[in-house]
Amino acid sequence: MMANAPGVPAPKDGSSAEGADELYRRAKRLTAEGTLDEAVRVYRRLIGLEPKHLKARNNLGVLYDRLGRYEEALAEYRAAEELDPDDTRLQCNIAAVLASLGRYREAETRLSGALHADPKNADARENLGLVRFKKGLYVQAAEELRRAVELDPQRATAFLYLGEALNRMDEMEPALEALERSVELEPSPRAYYCMGIIYDRKRQPSLAEAMYRKAEELGGW
Repeated sequence: MMANAPGVPAPKDGSSAEGADELYRRAKRLTAEGTLDEAVRVYRRLIGLEPKHLKARNNLGVLYDRLGRYEEALAEYRAAEELDPDDTRLQCNIAAVLASLGRYREAETRLSGALHADPKNADARENLGLVRFKKGLYVQAAEELRRAVELDPQRATAFLYLGEALNRMDEMEPALEALERSVELEPSPRAYYCMGIIYDRKRQPSLAEAMYRKAEELGGW
């Protein structure tokens, strides 16, 4: 929890701090349960008590992002950035929202700054790869995504987009390897569907059909 602002005495009974802590725990629990709209309301109450609560600002931004409320997410991340401008996690979060808004150049600038400060930041590498994938720069995207999974081999999303980028580069075998690793880490309909496309391209219809079926079992793509 953030310290009280200079010159503002802490409440003698500690009630405000206790209230903020309780709200934070409740918001985290609601998020874990998938009750996102209610979690948003609780975080907003918490920020009303403590406008400089860095984690609450960041977490509220994450919720808005998940809900597709990108402008509101960006506002919360920028408020958090004012509290800690050197937090590379925030730079990655801001870049992700900017990319969702189609503001790719700004997103790349953010991520380049984060990587200048920390070249081994796997989050920044993955996000830069995703931005370049969305721009259709598949070779550059694959380069960044490979670096991301070298730094952190547990990144299912990075393997997924690496597989998609490699497929679009006509590197089908490496693409399948990346997608298989993605579903080992976190099965997703998109990854299976992409594998189906590759097996179709390889003229292996039975394997393609099996992949499409798995995609449907997981909710379809």
